[in-house]
This record gives sequence, C-alpha cells and structure tokens, in this order.
Amino acid sequence: MFFIFYCIISSFVVTFLLLPILIEVMTKQHLLDIGGRRKIHKGFIPSMGGIAIFIGFVFSTSVWIPLSDLSHYRYLYVAVIFIFITGLRDDFLPLSPRGKLATQLLSAIMVVWGEGYMGTRITSLGGFCGIHELPLVVSYALSVFVIIVITNAFNLIDGLDGLAGLIGLMAFTFLAGWFMLVRDGQNYSWTMALLLIALIGGIVAFLCYNWHPAAIFMGDTGSLLMGFLLSVSILKFLQISGNPDFVSTYKFNAPLSMAIAFAIIPLFDTGRIFLLRLSQGRSPFMPDKLHIHHLLMRMGFSHSQVALTMGMLYALLVGLTYLLAKRLSDNFLIPILVLTCIGLHFLLDYLVDFVFHYRRRHQVKEEGAMA
Repeated sequence: MFFIFYCIISSFVVTFLLLPILIEVMTKQHLLDIGGRRKIHKGFIPSMGGIAIFIGFVFSTSVWIPLSDLSHYRYLYVAVIFIFITGLRDDFLPLSPRGKLATQLLSAIMVVWGEGYMGTRITSLGGFCGIHELPLVVSYALSVFVIIVITNAFNLIDGLDGLAGLIGLMAFTFLAGWFMLVRDGQNYSWTMALLLIALIGGIVAFLCYNWHPAAIFMGDTGSLLMGFLLSVSILKFLQISGNPDFVSTYKFNAPLSMAIAFAIIPLFDTGRIFLLRLSQGRSPFMPDKLHIHHLLMRMGFSHSQVALTMGMLYALLVGLTYLLAKRLSDNFLIPILVLTCIGLHFLLDYLVDFVFHYRRRHQVKEEGAMA
C-alpha cells in the first residue's frame, strides 16, 4: 500500500516543482494563450502545463511500478507518448484535425491490438439490447471509436480554469479506487490503478496553478493526454467488469452504464453541442460558445463556481449510477441516463432564458426609474 503514497507524492512533487519553471519559460518565450473571441479568459496566459503533468506521470510510474508489471502496459505507454507529442505539437503550431485524428487512431490501435498488452477492448455488451459477445472485428472497431470519442470529448471541456482538471481528478479517483478494490492479477488492475494514481498526483499539483485565476493552462498537451488515459481506463474497466467469468463484490449488473457515467460530463457536453450545431444547419465541428461552462458563465457564475457546480453534478451522476448499476441492468439504466441528460439540457436552456429575461426586465425598470 506504500506504493500508492509514494506514487502520488512523487508525481505531485515533480509536477509542482516543474510548473513555475514552465510558467517562467513560456512567458519569456511568449508562448502564451491569448484571450478574447471564444476564450473566456482575458490577457495572456502560459499554456502547455500538460508537459509537467506528463513528466511527473512518467517519473512516478517508472520509479515505483515494477518493470515486470509495467511491461504489460508497454503499448499503452508508447501510445501515451504519441498522444503527448501530438498535443505538444498542436500547442506549439496548430495541427490539422486530420493530423490529430491520425495520431489518435494510431494510438488507439496500439492499445486495442497490442500483442504484449493483451489488447484492451470491449469484448461484450453484457446483454444490452440482447447483445453479449461481440464479433472480433466489431470489438476492435467499437473500442477504437470509443477511445477517439472520449479523448476528444474530454479535450473539448478544457475551456475554463480548473474544470478539466477537476473532472479528470474525480474520474481517475473513482476508477483507480475500483481497480484497487478489484485487484485482478490476471488483468493487472493493480498496475492500472497505480498508473492512474501517478496521474492523479500530477493533476492535483496542476490544479494548484490552474484554479482561478489560472497561472497556466494545460493545453492540448494535457487535455489529450488525460482524455486518452480516461478512455483506455474505461475500456479496461469494461473488459474486466463485463467479463461473465469475473466474480467480485464490485461487479456491476450494468457495466456499460457505469462506464458511460465515468465520462458523462464530457460526453453529455459534446453530444449536446454537436446536436445543437446540426439542428442549426452548421458544421458540428464549428466552434462556438454553447458549451455548458459558457452557459453557466452567462448566467453569472464565476470560474470557480462553474467548475465546482459541474464537479458536483459529475459526482452526483456517478454516485447515482453506481447505486443503480448494482440493481438494474443496462437495458434499464442506459435509457435513464439518456433521459437524464435530455432533461438537464432543457433545464439548462430554461435557466439561461429565465436569467436573461430577468436581467432584461430589471434593466428596463432601472432605466425607467432613472428617466
């Protein structure tokens, strides 16, 4: 158990000590994120804080995870390096969407098809819609698709001080806790837990500098890295929990629902944005200010209040799904999650309109009183 403490403290210390150096170097080299337009922040803020998170993660895992255990994740390790370099390249010099997608596709294929890694993929839907074991081709294709979707969905929520870091911290804590409790030696879940714990230490250190007012942003260097590791750990969760031969107190009747819950905020926000843009006849990839954090800011919430509100919503959805996933099947729980997200969408739109009209009426009364 001491490995947990050593792992998280090592990554925290390395990341925490590197971030001030990064901030100074980025500022001197004018590698800054310029506020304005779609950006919520104002002024010039250093980016690429993901560099420190990555170095802390690599240092901690290399030192404290036995090489024999780490070798089972060598394909994941190489894929993580590819993703990190992609994010770094995009932060220095914007990369085309096709270029980013190509690297993500290669990284996802390495994880899913990794021979030494035994392949982390969705092998079964656990009876959802009557589907159990998936054909091999479908299993590979679906797993790669899920990795790319979650990676980019997480990248899209990184638009506010502390938001992506807080959601990532909570998601990795939930998943690392589950992997530790399961301790499945055949699937090396303990090693996966240590990998996530090393990342958690770096995220905590990063949040010390990223909480509003942020001194540095994580950039694509950090958000793509975190999104990719989140997607792979969710697939690993599904691979273990969805296995019919897996017996544990912590096995779920609805593993697919639980997996969706771990990425519910990024998936909900991205799905909502894409559908809104399509309904307006625009490209789903066209940037705008319709993300959840943009709407909450429009309602008058501060940066910290938006991050904490979305963090509490995430914890509530994961907690409720955890309780229900023990009793209900995916056939019942997935529709409940979908309806909940639809309800949240309409509630959010209603609240934004209500606040807008309330402020408008208040402004008209003030102008009338002054006249």
